[in-house]
Amino acid sequence: MTDLFDYAKARDISGIPPAVVYLFEKLSLELAGRGFEKYSARAVLHRIRWHYHVDQGDKDFKCNNNWTPKMARWFMDIHPELGEFFETRASPSRHDMADYSGPYDKHHHVG
Repeated sequence: MTDLFDYAKARDISGIPPAVVYLFEKLSLELAGRGFEKYSARAVLHRIRWHYHVDQGDKDFKCNNNWTPKMARWFMDIHPELGEFFETRASPSRHDMADYSGPYDKHHHVG
């Protein structure tokens, strides 16, 4: 049986407020419970922004887009039963930066 300390420790992601991690997990599990097999981690993070800015009225709340990949990977690690719920790409922190052009290459145009 997992105690509350173990539960909190499993949700401690360096540099991300615990309340954001908790809400990311809660919303993602809600999506899975509604039958979604795949979803956008960025959409979940934007929903969290909405929650703090609009629902809570906290206009000063800051939510870093760089948290998204870390939370998506963390979520899939602790919920392997959901498979690849979020799409992930190569992380520049895990590879040589020379091999990473990022999700958007402003110098490459199609068509």
